[in-house]
Amino acid sequence: MGGRHFRRNPVFWLDIRARLRERRLWMLALFMLAIPAAISILALCNGDMKPSGIAETGMILAGIAVFSHGALLVLLSALAAAQRISQERERRTLPALVNSPMTASQIANGKLLGAWLFVLWLSCATLPFLAIASAWGGLPLATLLLCWTLNTLAAFAAGSLALGLSGLFGRSLSAYLASGAVLFLWCAVVPIVGLVGSLGFKEMPPSLYFAAFFNHLPLAPQAYLFAGADSSIRDGFPAVQIATAVAAWLAIAAVGRFLAIRGLRREIL
Repeated sequence: MGGRHFRRNPVFWLDIRARLRERRLWMLALFMLAIPAAISILALCNGDMKPSGIAETGMILAGIAVFSHGALLVLLSALAAAQRISQERERRTLPALVNSPMTASQIANGKLLGAWLFVLWLSCATLPFLAIASAWGGLPLATLLLCWTLNTLAAFAAGSLALGLSGLFGRSLSAYLASGAVLFLWCAVVPIVGLVGSLGFKEMPPSLYFAAFFNHLPLAPQAYLFAGADSSIRDGFPAVQIATAVAAWLAIAAVGRFLAIRGLRREIL
């Protein structure tokens, strides 16, 4: 999906215009700003103005900016994408769309690009907080920008999967419920199974164990980066963990796109 998909895909531009007209989506952007801002103000009010205290406050601000941003972004991107195809069914506009000269892949690509651009727009709302946290001695700006990028990629994966479920379910409510259930399974059930069943997986190599149950979680590589800031916890750059997470997210995004295309092709048959 290169730049020509942005220029030539009418579904993408229709999706963007529809999102711009929805006031609820503008409220999401304000929500993305308000939550980190409120928590950051509380941290600043309770922070110590001595040099050591300022650095500690910077770390608190960095953690707030990265982890609240990541959690909100994954959740909101999934909710925003979970009705992009099922809503077309409810409005009875999907038959005209699937019977147009565009293929199911082109329609899915346009919807997917629209969902990703929306995620990127929401994600940019946190950049000022990262700059402030770095200036206050939190983490290097390059590390915080890497965390920001990882948050965005994880949200891309969640939005893609929700879009695929939207293509499979006929109603927006069903797509919302299915997306919430899958997110809960991914982010809560899988790591709980890994923790509870740790004794049963004791013969599994540690690298494989963590890759199966923890490294792919939306905030896992960001936690490794923060842990790496404290040499007493971890030494070195967590390249393997980051690569594992990105590979898992790309696979999840590919599955979501496949499900969206399958749902659209089912409408044609």
